[in-house]
Amino acid sequence: MLFIATLFGIGAILFCYMLFLAHHDHVRYQTIRDERLPAKFNGFKIFFISDIHRRSIRTTTLKTILSQIDIIVIGGDLTEKGVPLDRIRNNIKKLQNMHAPIYFIWGNNDYEASPEKIKRMLEQEDVNILLNASKDLKKGDHIISLVGLDCYRYGSVNLEAAMNESKGRYKLLITHDPSTYMELNNNEKDMFHIVLAGHTHGGQIRIFGKGPYERGKLRKIRDTNVLISEGYGYTTLPLRLGTNAECHILQLKRN
Repeated sequence: MLFIATLFGIGAILFCYMLFLAHHDHVRYQTIRDERLPAKFNGFKIFFISDIHRRSIRTTTLKTILSQIDIIVIGGDLTEKGVPLDRIRNNIKKLQNMHAPIYFIWGNNDYEASPEKIKRMLEQEDVNILLNASKDLKKGDHIISLVGLDCYRYGSVNLEAAMNESKGRYKLLITHDPSTYMELNNNEKDMFHIVLAGHTHGGQIRIFGKGPYERGKLRKIRDTNVLISEGYGYTTLPLRLGTNAECHILQLKRN
């Protein structure tokens, strides 16, 4: 009986710890240094959040961000099936308090929810939806282009259409599933200087360091800076182990 009680106690502690990790926010401050960055964008700051799913963004977490943000990027899975539309709208309104333009790409769970209702709500809240589309950001005569690709599982990835109107020589790709970028050929990969992705949750629950996906991280692939976030929320179970609930502040700097 003592052995069973001990196992039960350990299990309860582990469960509470996993629940804590799933709801304990980490704001990652990361710097991307690139001499190719247009000079007038030196110091440009991006708030990147992906895979919110069922969570409500914590106002206390956003209040810890004291620096001025230039743009907000939502990297897909803003929601999932069964999440009330009011909760999604409230999350958008919390992000709007950062007083920066918001850009959104679709994730697989967004499509599994109510995409038409989500689209209508995002348009009402002045969120820029990048569906195989680009948006040029200008500072004087310097331009960087945000390029957003559709979710390949439910949509249709069209890189040519997404790039069609981008005029910036410096390009930032936003794609929910990192495999969309990984499956591009080398010439296509080399068109982008920065890639932002999510989807994997870093494996979400890792046993002895092993999980279905690699841990999220910022790394260099060829000559491109690629950030794969472990995501803000969770899927299936409100638990994490060996991963973090995270969002990111990326500062772009010239070398």
